[in-house]
Amino acid sequence: MDFTAIDFETASSRYTSICSMGICVVKSGLITERREFLIKPVPFEFTDFNIKIHGITPEAVMYKPTFDKYWPVIRPYLEGGTVIAHNTAFDITALCATLDYFGIEYPTCRCLCTVKLSRKAYPELESHRLNRLCEELGISFSHHHAYDDAYACAMVLNRILNENGLADLSGIYERFGVASERLYPGRRTKTLTKVKKSL
Repeated sequence: MDFTAIDFETASSRYTSICSMGICVVKSGLITERREFLIKPVPFEFTDFNIKIHGITPEAVMYKPTFDKYWPVIRPYLEGGTVIAHNTAFDITALCATLDYFGIEYPTCRCLCTVKLSRKAYPELESHRLNRLCEELGISFSHHHAYDDAYACAMVLNRILNENGLADLSGIYERFGVASERLYPGRRTKTLTKVKKSL
C-alpha cells in the first residue's frame, strides 16, 4: 500500500501555529523518503507548555518560511494519495485550518487515522498513544519530533497491514470498520462507505 504519513507540532493551542511538519513516504510497504520542515508559525506565539513537549523554540523558527511558502513542496506528497496521521482530529484539522488561514485550497486525498485503527487492531492494549503503542510493538522513535512521529505512524500502519494481510483502504474498512476521511478543494468529509482501490 502506498501512503504518506504526516505529523505536526504546534507552537500553541492554535491549529494554525504549526512550527514543524514531518513526512514519511511509503511505497509498496517500504519507506522511500522522510522529510522534516521547520516552519514559522502563525501567529508567532509560543507557549511554555508546547515548547516543553517538542523542544522547538521561537529562535529555532523565527527566520524560517511560513507554511504557505512550503506548500508547493508539501502538496505533491499529499495530492491524489492516502495520507495517514496518528490522530487525524488534530493533524488534519491543523492542516485544514492553516490552509484556510492562507486562503489555499485543500488537496484531494484520503485521510486515515491510525489511532482509530490501532484501537481496533490492538484492543487489548491499555493505551493507543503513539509512544505507548510503539513501545508495545517494538518500534523505536523519538516522540514529539515530527520527523520521527511520522515515521512511527507509518511503521504502525505497515505492521497492521502485514499482520492482517491487507493491501488497501477497502481492506482496512472491511476488516476493522475504520473509514477514511476525504479532503478535496472546499471540503473535508467523513467517508463511511467502502473506497475504491484506485485511491
